[in-house]
Amino acid sequence: MYDHLVGDVVEKGPSRAVLRCGGVGYECRVSLTTATQLEVGRTQQVFTLLHVVDGTPSLLAFATRDERDLARRLLAVSSVGPAVALALLSVYAPAQLAAAIARDDVAALRRVKGIGQKIAERLCLELRDAMAAFHTAADGPTVTLPGQSADDAVAALVTLGFSEKDARDKVERVRRRPDGAAAADTETLVKAVLQM
Repeated sequence: MYDHLVGDVVEKGPSRAVLRCGGVGYECRVSLTTATQLEVGRTQQVFTLLHVVDGTPSLLAFATRDERDLARRLLAVSSVGPAVALALLSVYAPAQLAAAIARDDVAALRRVKGIGQKIAERLCLELRDAMAAFHTAADGPTVTLPGQSADDAVAALVTLGFSEKDARDKVERVRRRPDGAAAADTETLVKAVLQM
């Protein structure tokens, strides 16, 4: 229904963004990969996917066509909804995710919150051939979200399907690690939790 939006980014978080297009603000669910490429106050284009479950629509937005196309393929797999698709695309860049599925790397998929053995195997079985032929654009530079807090990481994880208590506990566990994660930015915290 909607192919893309071009508008001013008026709000941005690790898992959602609001774009104002022609006086209308569109709230979009985004992956962490897309969130890092959006800048508040800048006019940008996102590629969209309207997903409806039980009569409730969600507008998903992606920085690239490749990311959107990959999300569309993921959502076609039984038991994969927007939260799981966005979690996968938050942990892995599209090229990395396509490569993991193409080589049947079930272990890599299971590192993502919400992906159990059966879903990981189903993703590989149903998408292996498509991913082998799926050519993604070269990965862009990694952009760090500036000055975000642990609370933003918790909010992102809640959007991705965690309970608030579980998200807060896991973020605190990551921040207590001796590897310097206490000072980590939101993107690093969310990726670390998703890989627990």
